[in-house]
Amino acid sequence: MKSILNYFLLSVFAIGVFSSCISSEEMNYMQNITLNYPIKPFDEYKLTIDDKISCNISSSDKDLVETFNTVLASNQSIAKTYIVYSDSTVILPFFGKVKIAGLTVQEAEKVIQKKMQESVTDAQVKVTLASNNFYILSSNKRNYQSVYKENMTIYQALAVAQQTTSTMDISRISILRRDAAGRTMQKTFDLRSQDLVQSEFYYIKPNDVIYIPTNKHSFFNIESLGAFTSAMMIPLTFLVYTVLYNYNDL
Repeated sequence: MKSILNYFLLSVFAIGVFSSCISSEEMNYMQNITLNYPIKPFDEYKLTIDDKISCNISSSDKDLVETFNTVLASNQSIAKTYIVYSDSTVILPFFGKVKIAGLTVQEAEKVIQKKMQESVTDAQVKVTLASNNFYILSSNKRNYQSVYKENMTIYQALAVAQQTTSTMDISRISILRRDAAGRTMQKTFDLRSQDLVQSEFYYIKPNDVIYIPTNKHSFFNIESLGAFTSAMMIPLTFLVYTVLYNYNDL
């Protein structure tokens, strides 16, 4: 009986020790951790190769507008999208190639409108970014969400994606981001540091892939009273079963 009690106490001790392996210093944001990231203010997203845009026009030429703006598929009107090819251009029906890679969406809109007005003098153009998502990769989530505003931050991205970080290693978050030439760059940063706020990592760009590795201590992490109770049930159940078994043998 004494050995059984010792086993139970040892189990409780082990659960208590391991459940506290992830400290607040590993989990909290905006800590005074000096990393001296280069200061970089927000800048507008610039279109890159493989981006997709939606382009709609208005004009007195109703036939042109109806043909250009929509494509019929499954009896529904769906906005057309146009891909930015490796030569930095999009190909627009009736108007040909327009070079837009390296431009902001607003700049691309002006360039496309100027191109169209060479043929349709009263053409007015509206361009939006169709490939306007960011992606989350972690051990417990595979998700993507829309970049719902231009100056969306990393904290807002994690919030809208409902990504919890209590079992993640937020000191080694990586972002895969494409440059204007379509090349993918990997950038790794520490989400715990307040220096992040003025760095290039603070704002999320369309097509960003955010990778959050698992904390090496997360296997033992117990986050709530319910989880602790569940963990305690293992040695407690063993103790009760053993006591009853020995009692029946008497």
